[in-house]
Amino acid sequence: MASIKRYKKSRGHAWRVQYRAPDGTSRTKQGFRTKNEAEAWAAANTINLGQGTWSPETERRRTVHDLGTAWLAAQTHLKPSTYRTTESTWRVHVEPYWGGWQIGRIKRSDVQTWLAGITGGASTVRKAHACLAQVLDVAVGDGVLAINPARGVRLPRKPKATKVYLTGEQVKTLAKNCKRPELIWLLATTGLRWGEAAALRVRDVNVLRGRVHVERNAVTVGSEVVIGTPKTHERRTVAVPKKVMGMLEKLIDGRAPDALLWPAGNGGPLPTPSQPDWYYGNLERVMEANPDFPYVTPHGLRHVAAGLMVGSGASVKVVQSQLGHSSAAMTLDTYADLFDGDLDAVAAVMDEQLRGVL
Repeated sequence: MASIKRYKKSRGHAWRVQYRAPDGTSRTKQGFRTKNEAEAWAAANTINLGQGTWSPETERRRTVHDLGTAWLAAQTHLKPSTYRTTESTWRVHVEPYWGGWQIGRIKRSDVQTWLAGITGGASTVRKAHACLAQVLDVAVGDGVLAINPARGVRLPRKPKATKVYLTGEQVKTLAKNCKRPELIWLLATTGLRWGEAAALRVRDVNVLRGRVHVERNAVTVGSEVVIGTPKTHERRTVAVPKKVMGMLEKLIDGRAPDALLWPAGNGGPLPTPSQPDWYYGNLERVMEANPDFPYVTPHGLRHVAAGLMVGSGASVKVVQSQLGHSSAAMTLDTYADLFDGDLDAVAAVMDEQLRGVL
């Protein structure tokens, strides 16, 4: 007899069905949104068991459409922006090609051929692959497939993003005559993500300590800006240079604690800038005045901040803390070029220690 239980997920609850297959193994089917859905599946499965029509082969004849639709419905733990990307990838790249395929008939070579035919860059191909692989992981987890045919295929390498490191004078030029100079300076000196800065409230600014508390993140999902947790789900405190904090102090003077530092016209958080918004309009004017001025996106100001921090003598751990990276290794991997100078310093110190020895 099947057992139907509710279980807790990172966001909300779902239902699972536990049953015993004819071979005596205990199996679990989960991800049902409601108890009724779980009961309906359990009833149909019980009939198959009773009539002797159940078998792993029967399950392997399920289509990717059926499995993927159930998998997508269970992705309630994803942040809105991530879910939107995942749903779009499934709808545009995965379901149209694989929807009618039986999961048990998919070979690794089939997946490789599909990936080779996807139009788009490496990022698009890798997202499509990840989506299909996660759908088929469900079948592996249920014991229907022994291995996932989407795992182990060759994937295109993602090209490394070109980082732009501005000088302090260049940041001053970019912020001058800008509609929101305080925001430009904050992004370029602290390394906050755009969404983290857009979600800042007056209460998040500690003028006396020179700190900003990052507790929220504003993400643009379609035409809507949704406030959630920071990207890493962890709150952090970021140090702000005194002169930049002085700008923020003037900005928040006399305003309510819950007021956004930079509200949009509708009173909500600012959406991510897009052409020809205030940010890019200002950047265009700066580049027209100086053709040698680097093109830098709002997210690129995060790299600018890393460069200024390292140039000021900040350690890897300090940069990691400011940027909110999960580890110092991630910081080193991302900004290895900035820490090349440390190698020269080590060599110089070692030469001094070996003087008279070699």
